[in-house]
Amino acid sequence: MDCSACGGLLIEGKSCYTASKDHYSLVLEDIPAFQCTRCGRVLFAAETVDKIETMVKRIERESREIVSGKPTTNLYDF
Repeated sequence: MDCSACGGLLIEGKSCYTASKDHYSLVLEDIPAFQCTRCGRVLFAAETVDKIETMVKRIERESREIVSGKPTTNLYDF
């Protein structure tokens, strides 16, 4: 597999992902990823990106609940 930015070779390994907003900081470590040997760019597989996005959305929803004190979803959703 080749890097879309520079054409370098992508090797399989692990990486980390961080996200922070007003009321939370998220750090995920040892996530399966691909890294370019030439430019160092890190790419995640599509299914990994979907899982990360799901986690971030849930944390955002729950952090709003903690800050406001009001549930943002119905209890039967859980």
